[in-house]
Amino acid sequence: MPWRKKWLDPAEHEGAEPEFGKVLEKRAYEVWVSEVMLQQTRVSTVIPYFNTWISKWPTVEALAEASHDDVLAVWKGLGYYSRATRLHDGAKAVLATTDDVPCKIPSAVDALQKIPGIGRYTAGAVSSIAFGEAEPVLDGNVARVLSRQLGLYVDAKDKKSTDVLWDVAGSLVKSVAGYPEQGRSPVPGQWNQALMELGSTICTPRPKCEECPIQRTCRVYAEGQILSTKKAAVTTDVPDIEDACTLCLQLDTEDLATAPEDAGDDDENDAAPKPAKKRKTEQKPPANTISNYFTSRTAPNPKPKPDPATPTLSTEAAPPATESSNKRKTPPATPAQAKAIATYCSLFPKKMPKKAVPEEDAFPQQTLLPADQLTTEVRKATACAHVESLGLGSLDVGEVRELGSLVHVFTHLKLTMHVVHVGLEGAAEGGIGEGKTARKWVEEGDMGGATLSTGMRRCWELVAGT
Repeated sequence: MPWRKKWLDPAEHEGAEPEFGKVLEKRAYEVWVSEVMLQQTRVSTVIPYFNTWISKWPTVEALAEASHDDVLAVWKGLGYYSRATRLHDGAKAVLATTDDVPCKIPSAVDALQKIPGIGRYTAGAVSSIAFGEAEPVLDGNVARVLSRQLGLYVDAKDKKSTDVLWDVAGSLVKSVAGYPEQGRSPVPGQWNQALMELGSTICTPRPKCEECPIQRTCRVYAEGQILSTKKAAVTTDVPDIEDACTLCLQLDTEDLATAPEDAGDDDENDAAPKPAKKRKTEQKPPANTISNYFTSRTAPNPKPKPDPATPTLSTEAAPPATESSNKRKTPPATPAQAKAIATYCSLFPKKMPKKAVPEEDAFPQQTLLPADQLTTEVRKATACAHVESLGLGSLDVGEVRELGSLVHVFTHLKLTMHVVHVGLEGAAEGGIGEGKTARKWVEEGDMGGATLSTGMRRCWELVAGT
């Protein structure tokens, strides 16, 4: 990945602050661009766009001085064009608000989040990867890894769950980086990228548990082992209600032990696992620690019980394995057991039922009446009114005909776009109107190179095909 580079150590550049500041600023800018491009987009798709972008605008100053049309043109085909706009606006904001310092991109997450388009996740990524600050990141991949390591059967997008996962991610990166005794280092960025990489390649919605390097520390994997071997619960004691977890949702382990094979599919159309009765009480599996940073529960002396909704962490390393302990290791899972364990793990975090996506009918930049109130005459009349509102000057509306409709589904909206061909009579010169949104005339032969969203390009293909 072209955005993954060796960490820049300030200690190695003492006495060369101005020059090093510019190099560090470029590094932070590259991380920023890559993280924005990677939002809801595959790595393989992003790589050529990233290379083109950086070759055209290698610095934040170069991007700030670019025209918005050029920015959108380079982004063309990557989708979610608002990301390009936010990047452009953010670059301009960086130059407008920073003092005359060698590195104009701040290292602190609070300062980074004041830049347009940079949220908590992107701020954490830039701060840790580029500057070596012990700051966490939490995206879908990291949330999935942590929920399985901790055994949290929760909706990872729920605010209460997200707050807990952010706290855990923060405690982990600070612990592994030796914060606050240790200053900036490559460790935070490496740790965060490792968690993201693990979630995107191994601990996926359909996990490859047998390939996982931290399988030993995974609470959900340990629970899956118990279920796969059909071990009976050792005790039937019901815990005191005050000791029950207040964060996890209900999960019936007996029902989930026979979950269907496709339970781990990340298809958003899949039904969420059925919540059932209260989780049954079984003997806890041997304590697991993620890279020796989670507190062990196998200590011989009992300790005060922590808040069950807040996983505890420790910087104490686990003792090295001995020959005798190696002999007691659980034998490798059979193929059937491995499949059952992975199926169980795939249920974490809890998949919630999708909310119904709202539906709208529209022309470009204009929402129409509800579909049941739309007729051909209404659509034509609305299209004509829209065209006339553009400030056409001496142009008159001529022939009006419908070309058809097409449906474009966004993550938050199902949009039915009606395409109406409106003939204009007269000479077209210059721009269209003086409104807030700039518009211009484009020759039909130049439309192939115009910057259009995916939906608008489909509309144009419908026009061009008639």
